[in-house]
Amino acid sequence: MKYYFLVSYLPEIHRDDRKIRLGFGDLLEERNHVAPEDWREVELVLLGRDVFLLEGLLKGKESTVEHTLHDVEFWKEQIKSPREVAVPLAEFLESASGQALGPEETDRLYETYYSFVIETTASPFLRAYFQFEKDLRNIISALRARRKGQAPSEHVVGEGDVVELLGRSSAEDFGLAKDVPWMDRLLEAKDPLGFDEVREQILWEYLEERIEPKQFEFDVVLSYLLRLELLEKRLALRAERGMEIVRQLEEF
Repeated sequence: MKYYFLVSYLPEIHRDDRKIRLGFGDLLEERNHVAPEDWREVELVLLGRDVFLLEGLLKGKESTVEHTLHDVEFWKEQIKSPREVAVPLAEFLESASGQALGPEETDRLYETYYSFVIETTASPFLRAYFQFEKDLRNIISALRARRKGQAPSEHVVGEGDVVELLGRSSAEDFGLAKDVPWMDRLLEAKDPLGFDEVREQILWEYLEERIEPKQFEFDVVLSYLLRLELLEKRLALRAERGMEIVRQLEEF
């Protein structure tokens, strides 16, 4: 199915935008113009927001997350008795019951989500993107582990060629530089904020490079939705940092 009107309706967005003309919620309001089978792909993207909400709850923090599939109370109940969620998430919640959600468990939670999307989606574009994001997260985890003097193999999750290479390679770039043009940027990152910044850049570039807007396929809408999510997170973080500076000045 072609989405001539919807794709033409989407305003251009850029990673350095400071204002958003069409918000994430505004795009979701176009549901009536989306075929049911395509909307299921949107729900897989939205599930990631639920996972973020769930992560907070498992760490003892109740975050406010808009545009999730389920609300906070739903997830509180699922933590107690996971009966109404996809099997992989239910299995994760059962295995994590009563345990503190540390970095390794957080990585496993997101690996569960990525793998679920990869196995469930009917969109080759979405499958490739989530595999890419999954590999990127593992590469960053391996780099962080090595800098702490820890074994990268103990900090990567899932299976695949990238995971295997991260676990056994002693090269600075894990032998990935020849196939991964952005590896040098990750190697230059100095701290968690630096990693997050580079990660966002890499994901944005991936989404832009693999979509031709004039095709009018639903993949164009999915790419836009994912980039819009990245942009909104970036602007929200910038606003949060700005407020923190204001609070510090007021205390001074």
